[in-house]
Amino acid sequence: MNMTNNLHTLILYILYGDFGLLTIVPYFLFKILFPIITSFYLLQLFLLESDLLKILSFKLDKGLNKFGLSSNTLLPLLLGFGCVTVALGTLQLTENKRERRIAQILLCMIIPCSAQLVINTVLIFQTGKSYLMAYILVISFLFLISGYLLNRCFPGSSPPPKGSIQTYKRRYHFMFPKIWPLLCRSVGSSMAFLAETAVPFAVGNVIVSILSYCGLIHKLCMFTAPLFCNFLKLPEDAAAIFILSIIKKDLGAASLLALFSNGNFTEAQIFICTVMLTLFVPCLASMIILWKHERKWIAMVIWILCLLLSIMIGKVLCILLILP
Repeated sequence: MNMTNNLHTLILYILYGDFGLLTIVPYFLFKILFPIITSFYLLQLFLLESDLLKILSFKLDKGLNKFGLSSNTLLPLLLGFGCVTVALGTLQLTENKRERRIAQILLCMIIPCSAQLVINTVLIFQTGKSYLMAYILVISFLFLISGYLLNRCFPGSSPPPKGSIQTYKRRYHFMFPKIWPLLCRSVGSSMAFLAETAVPFAVGNVIVSILSYCGLIHKLCMFTAPLFCNFLKLPEDAAAIFILSIIKKDLGAASLLALFSNGNFTEAQIFICTVMLTLFVPCLASMIILWKHERKWIAMVIWILCLLLSIMIGKVLCILLILP
């Protein structure tokens, strides 16, 4: 009888709990993710169809060179705001090994995927405009300084753009595309993205719910308490967020959203967590891409760099905000 009751309680928790299939999952997929993903795809298609992306790539080439990049890596970087895993796969088409390496590190270390970016934006908006501006400034500064340092660390230089300015101007010019076909394609791409995302996200939520129900997440929180509670001045629940982010970053961000809704975090702690999650280690899928296409030690170095940067920046923000 007790086993039946426990199973019934577990099923209810999986369906309606903090990470419920019928509560968090639909809310996240359709109310938060879908409209912003559609907007992202619409912007991306507009840039491609209007040739504006190619024009910008050529004009931004000199600026990108200061960070060890060129116009060839602009599209993968933009794709990273959709899905870092896809962007890493696209980078394999970049011939220049130096550029590819720098872009890989920046994608894994700084650029949040669309799902994570959406949740981070929602969280930061709830904490106030000052934290929103601070988040943008911190991430932008880290991107610029990281790119500059990587450009200094890796020997060599970026290749010049192919063709002269005159040739480029003759070949590409801005053309305003028809919006309705772009909108239809954006909605279709968004639905395909949601269909692909829904299953792993739901499975992840089920796993998290089971772990939470069985008390395993609490045990992990206790194990990592010295780091999150004493060193970073964050609640014990923060451990679960970062553990989930190792599997899939949007799972960690969605967990943070749920915990913030329950009042477990202060605004300052939410700000620190969103910055740390942005800088945190690549998700499992991204690591698989790196592991497949690069040397194993390079993938591990990138993973460790992301981990150390996230903890270091989290501690700096903790000191600056003077968390008790």
